[in-house]
Amino acid sequence: MILREMSMQIKHLSKEGVPKSRIARQLGVSRSTVYNHLASPAQVKCRKKRVSKLDRFQGYIGSRLEQFDLPCTVLHRELVALGYDGGLTILRSYVRPFKRDLTRRVSERFETEPGRQGQIDWGECGSIEVDGERKKLYVFVLVLGYSRMLFARFTTSSRLTVLLSCLQEGFDELGIPKEILVDNMRQAVDQHDVSTGTVRWNKTFLDFADHHGFLPSACPPYWPRAKGKVERGVGYIKRSFLEGRSFTDLSDLNHQVVAWLDTVANVRDHGTTGARPVDRYVEEAVVLRSLTFVPPYDTRPMAFRVVSSDSHISFSGVRYSVDPVAVGRTVAVRPEGDHPGAAMRVYLDDRLVATHRRATRGSRDITLTEHRNAVRKLSRESQPRTKSTKAPCYVQLPRHSPDVEIRSLAAYDAYVEEVAG
Repeated sequence: MILREMSMQIKHLSKEGVPKSRIARQLGVSRSTVYNHLASPAQVKCRKKRVSKLDRFQGYIGSRLEQFDLPCTVLHRELVALGYDGGLTILRSYVRPFKRDLTRRVSERFETEPGRQGQIDWGECGSIEVDGERKKLYVFVLVLGYSRMLFARFTTSSRLTVLLSCLQEGFDELGIPKEILVDNMRQAVDQHDVSTGTVRWNKTFLDFADHHGFLPSACPPYWPRAKGKVERGVGYIKRSFLEGRSFTDLSDLNHQVVAWLDTVANVRDHGTTGARPVDRYVEEAVVLRSLTFVPPYDTRPMAFRVVSSDSHISFSGVRYSVDPVAVGRTVAVRPEGDHPGAAMRVYLDDRLVATHRRATRGSRDITLTEHRNAVRKLSRESQPRTKSTKAPCYVQLPRHSPDVEIRSLAAYDAYVEEVAG
């Protein structure tokens, strides 16, 4: 088990009032490990789990027993056909606690107390035209396990940043449950080892969970009914809301689904509980944590660009201007949507150096007036200044040599004798 996930589970169970000895048994670690995680953030090693011949068939066994109450003799024949070379006795010993755990898990997943669990999933809904371009249409669904209250948003992307943004919207509207059950979606789960049950979470999703204080839980592979609430919710939205509906654009579609949830889905008599979700939500809302007490989490995607010498960056096929102070340096681009018109901010470290509205791919350069003026100002300041200097004074020599009188040497001799005498 990954250490951070274990630490989160230990702390979560401890907050729930579960005794430390029971936490240790449930997670398969020693009591000293539990005490260490609760007393200090230092990470400790887990006890190595014993390998069994049936470990690699755990997913198959779970799938078959979850759907059918098969006797071990039948299950043994199926496993032998898949390559199992062990005996029937070890299979019976293996299945016995497995069935007890299955019963406990199914009961926990299906009927949870108020505020305990929420389930999330994506649904593919065909395609939609956005600004002349055909894009896939998805619906994100969050359902609360106890009340069956639904939250839904239609998007044109299922990327992690979109998932976190939708989930945060759902928390804002409904509240934060103690646990969020996800399918093994690639946006949240990097790897799920079927044989050991170990989940390696996406680091950003795990950080989002830690920030909001919920425990992420991955649906075991081959257990289709484990997240049946949200799967039925996705199917219900497709059939009862989307089928045959007309809308002008994505924004209009989301406005319509919000109204439909308030007037139809969440006020109907639920087929399983026999009560209206909105009525059961009254009991659940008092134990759900409010998003207002959680600091904002920035779910925007981030891309890095180097600012060119003309103070522009290239992003999604369009060049945008930035403050020339960032020329030659790397900036962070944080768009708030992938559609034209969505806000987009550019940061140099923590300094905001540009705010734009996204343009369609192939548009001309987007240059803001303040950036153009700043570039011109810097250009003028960088030019060398010409100083006014006086013309240098030169000594003018005569163009012709002066006239010299020619005398005899005797005259000079007489002059010397006169001066000497």
